[in-house]
Amino acid sequence: MTQRNPGKCSIFSPSAREIRFAYLRQRLPNPLTELAIVEAEAPENAVTKYTFAYIRPLPASTYHHPEEAAVGLPPVRQFLAGDNWVSVMGSVEYNGERWYEINTDEYILADHVVFTNPSRFQGVILQTQPAYPFAWINRSVYASNAPGGAEQSDALYQRYKLVNIFAQEMRGSNLWYMVGPDVWIEQSYVSRVDVDPRPADVGPGEKWISINTYEQTLAGYEGDRMVYATLVSSGTGNNWTPDGLTRIWGKLPTTPMINRDVSNDNPAWYYLEDVEYTQYFNEAIALHAAYWHDSFSFTRSHGCINLATLDAKWLFEWTTPYTPPDAKIVYSGGAGADFGTWVWVHKTPPVAGILAVQ
Repeated sequence: MTQRNPGKCSIFSPSAREIRFAYLRQRLPNPLTELAIVEAEAPENAVTKYTFAYIRPLPASTYHHPEEAAVGLPPVRQFLAGDNWVSVMGSVEYNGERWYEINTDEYILADHVVFTNPSRFQGVILQTQPAYPFAWINRSVYASNAPGGAEQSDALYQRYKLVNIFAQEMRGSNLWYMVGPDVWIEQSYVSRVDVDPRPADVGPGEKWISINTYEQTLAGYEGDRMVYATLVSSGTGNNWTPDGLTRIWGKLPTTPMINRDVSNDNPAWYYLEDVEYTQYFNEAIALHAAYWHDSFSFTRSHGCINLATLDAKWLFEWTTPYTPPDAKIVYSGGAGADFGTWVWVHKTPPVAGILAVQ
């Protein structure tokens, strides 16, 4: 007798499946329920006060002043390998060449400076508890009119589009989500957010953060209610972000980050200036802005939780301990609001069962 994995097979015959689809269409809210969100106030221009750039080609040298390079004095430092990101303060012309100031009295030739703009993506502030699971499209995809069906050329869903998930069904080995009437998207194209149960150690009125490294999503809670949700990039490969429930123990409005495990001539080297809204919660693992990529919803980091700048700012201002605007670093204390906000990291895949409309 052939043994089949029920977790990988639809529980419906073809005729029963059509009946189920008709039932689901009938039960869908009309109009479709939309996520109740507050529009965040996105800045009209830049999302940060810094002007960021990466250093290419390598090697590259910096000097106290361009004149020092002209007369052959030794450099202040050298960028030899790996990923090197700086914030640019200004520029000068010297002997017909442009030089950029990247720190006080530290200049680099403009030929080695490539400017970049941080991601403008931002998650959502939630007015009420979500009625359905919801998700962001993590890469552009054409939806199908049934699980496993042909792509519909007029149903393109772009990356970062927000959708509700009204139902789900297995088709072969793949899980599919219904995001509208006869609109189905395969699970790997979305990063899903579910309302999580509050961990036992978290008090009824406490703030806490849930990070699902399987989905690459983050949700902020006040007690049992979700108040914010967004996408992240957590650790990848051997640097996978570990599971666990911990508290934020330190917050820095901005800080440099350096790979001190290798020398600066190693391809694994990285040097990141002015990493904003950094919140350490599990030893050296932190939530922080990542201005150097727009890959949120995919693993990317050396273990930290990368956030788009606007998300990192919102969370930094929402969490405890409170950080005064002029503070360089704030540590969590031992009483009341000085306790750091809880952070729960977990790897939770979707359950491949039936999710029916309400």
